Amino acid sequence: MLRTTLAGRLSVVLAAVAVTGAGLEPAYAVERCAVSSKTVDNPAYSGPWPDNWDFTVKACVTKSGPSVRHWTTISWDLPASVTSAGSIFHASGTNVEVTAMIEGGGLAVTKRTDLAERLNRAKDGSFTPASHTTRWPSRYRLYTDVILFLDWKNDGKGPQMLHFSPSPSIPGSAR
Repeated sequence: MLRTTLAGRLSVVLAAVAVTGAGLEPAYAVERCAVSSKTVDNPAYSGPWPDNWDFTVKACVTKSGPSVRHWTTISWDLPASVTSAGSIFHASGTNVEVTAMIEGGGLAVTKRTDLAERLNRAKDGSFTPASHTTRWPSRYRLYTDVILFLDWKNDGKGPQMLHFSPSPSIPGSAR
């Protein structure tokens, strides 16, 4: 059986800390988020019940080692005028767009996810679309931008664009 002294074990730990701390990124994740809300009137409804939808978006950017993850969670509360599942939104124009942005201008990556099916279920809800990861040099500061497109049926218009607060920025880190 091999016995080590406390000093021997401590020197091994200190050597490991010195090697892992020598210019490498931290192993833990750094996350920055912003939460914003909007109340939206259903332009296709003119009945006696309240028809405002409440949307809340949490836009986040997470840095872990050399990768920067862009993600969002969108939540909604239905108005009293929505009493059963149905066809409120067009599928082709109702989605959430999550964009990895470079501070000062510049688009990194955009990902769109359909929301019509979820919103047409006539239930309060929340959804986190699949995130995407970018790698940019540390001279760039990255953030997540979120836009919600709502294409109401029977309003005679195209999709309505709702821009929510972007996440705070963090530096890139890819080498």
